[in-house]
Amino acid sequence: MDIKTFGYLYYKNRGFDREQIIKEAEITADEYDFYEANLKVLLQEIENEQPRAEYIGAEFVRLTRYIYSEPSDQEKDLYRPAAVKPRQGEVIALPDVREVIKPRLTLAEAIATRRSLRKYADLPISPDELSWLLWATQWVRDHRSNEKMEITLRNVPSAGARHPFETFILGNNIEGMEKGLYYYHPINHELVVVTKGEEIAAAIYEGCFRQEMLRTAPVVFIWTAIPYRSAWRYGQRSYRYLYLDAGHIGQNLHLAAEAIKGGACMIGAFLDEQMNTVIGVDGEEEFVIYIATVGKK
Repeated sequence: MDIKTFGYLYYKNRGFDREQIIKEAEITADEYDFYEANLKVLLQEIENEQPRAEYIGAEFVRLTRYIYSEPSDQEKDLYRPAAVKPRQGEVIALPDVREVIKPRLTLAEAIATRRSLRKYADLPISPDELSWLLWATQWVRDHRSNEKMEITLRNVPSAGARHPFETFILGNNIEGMEKGLYYYHPINHELVVVTKGEEIAAAIYEGCFRQEMLRTAPVVFIWTAIPYRSAWRYGQRSYRYLYLDAGHIGQNLHLAAEAIKGGACMIGAFLDEQMNTVIGVDGEEEFVIYIATVGKK
């Protein structure tokens, strides 16, 4: 689903008339007619589920209470999920985190100066700085694996050390790297090329509702969640933990960005369907959960 399709469905579902939808969704009359003819089934589905959507938040909290829990797949001795999803592609080495000089900034200074930064200096992020940001957010400092359990210990907390996230980097302006989308392997501390070029950056900008900082930030972090990695141990309760864990990552990124005289802005407003398609995930077994822009002040 692209942003135009979303716009039509969004405003149509809210009772806007033809002219209002064309204006607000920024579509042509021909596009409107096309959507009218081809999206009737989807519109009906949205209409049918709308009453449920109105109360889903309260239902989610209620039904993920421990009183409703059933034995988890871990308790059933089902085979554990992998701690990192394998990815194929060209590998780009990152500076060794043990050799990168860690920026000097006190915790008190980092907390006191932290702000959501949406406008950035026209300066690149260096490979050392990128390595530092990844070290602070998702780098694996200890990996333990056997037939019963595979866990990773990182510089952010996660319920049961499940760490259900995968990290993607949109590099708009990183020294020595082509613009493109990269996957971060947290155990090997390396990047895997997903796709290069301007088109992927434009698609992510569209998928984030054309927020300008997506175009000007030298680096965009995109995290996907693999819910079963946590649900294997915690069942449906784990869906609560996904969003708690995401918050831990976001705060570490904010503080780490301050240390390189930069800043970050966390993004929760994005078009799920488009971002999942752009990243190449199915939206169910893996889906985009959090996004952040980073740049220099």
